Amino acid sequence: MESLPFLRPAVAPRGFTLIELIVVLGIMILLTGVVLVGQGNFNRSLIVTDTAYTVALSMREAQTFGLSSRAYSGASNAGYGLHFDAAIPNAYVMFADVSRVAPPDLSYCPTGTANTPDAKPGNCIFDPTGNEVAQNYTFSRGFTITQLCGHAVGGTQHCSVGGAVTDLTGIDTVFVRPNTLSVVTGRRNAGNIPLLDAQIRISAPNNGGDRYLCLTQAGEVSVSATLCP
Repeated sequence: MESLPFLRPAVAPRGFTLIELIVVLGIMILLTGVVLVGQGNFNRSLIVTDTAYTVALSMREAQTFGLSSRAYSGASNAGYGLHFDAAIPNAYVMFADVSRVAPPDLSYCPTGTANTPDAKPGNCIFDPTGNEVAQNYTFSRGFTITQLCGHAVGGTQHCSVGGAVTDLTGIDTVFVRPNTLSVVTGRRNAGNIPLLDAQIRISAPNNGGDRYLCLTQAGEVSVSATLCP
C-alpha cells in the first residue's frame, strides 16, 4: 500500500558546508579585485587622456593668440607657441615669439619684410632669456612628457632618446599670422632643424598608459591613444 505524502518522514533542510562558503567567498573576493583593478585602469586612462587634451588646449590657445596677433609686452604681430624641453618632463611653456637674440637659420620661419607692418619680431625659437614666457604649465599627479618626436624634410624621424647630439633636446611650435601653417623646430645639440610635425608622448605614472599629442604642419592638433599618423 502506497504511503500518503503527509505520512512521509520530514527531511531536515541542508545548509552550506564550510568548503562551499569558502569557495563562494573566494569567488566574491576575486570578482571584487577584478572590478577594482579594472576601475583603477579606467580611471588612469581617463586622467591621462584628460591631461593630453589639456596640453592640446594649450596648443590651440597659442594658435589662437598667434593667428590673432595678440600684443605682448609692447611687441605687435608676434607669434605664439609652446616650448617642450626633454630635460624638464613635467612642464612646458607657452611663449610669445618676440626675441631674436643670435637668430638661427630663419629660412623656415615667417618673419615678413623688415620695417613694414607685417614684420615679425621673433625667430620661431623659444628664448628663456628674452622675456618670452607667457605662461608656465606644470603637470600634477606624476604625469610626464616621456618622448618628443618629429619628421624632418625628407621623412627622417627625430626623437628625444638617449642624449646623442643628433637626438632632440626639445621642440618649439609657433603659430604666426597670417601663415596658417605651424612652424615646428626640433632643438638639438647638433643644431636646430625645421620639422614637418610634432609628436608629444604624455605618460601616466606607474605605467598607467600613454597618450600622444599630434601636431601637423597644417596646424591640426589632435590626441591619439596610438602613435601619430
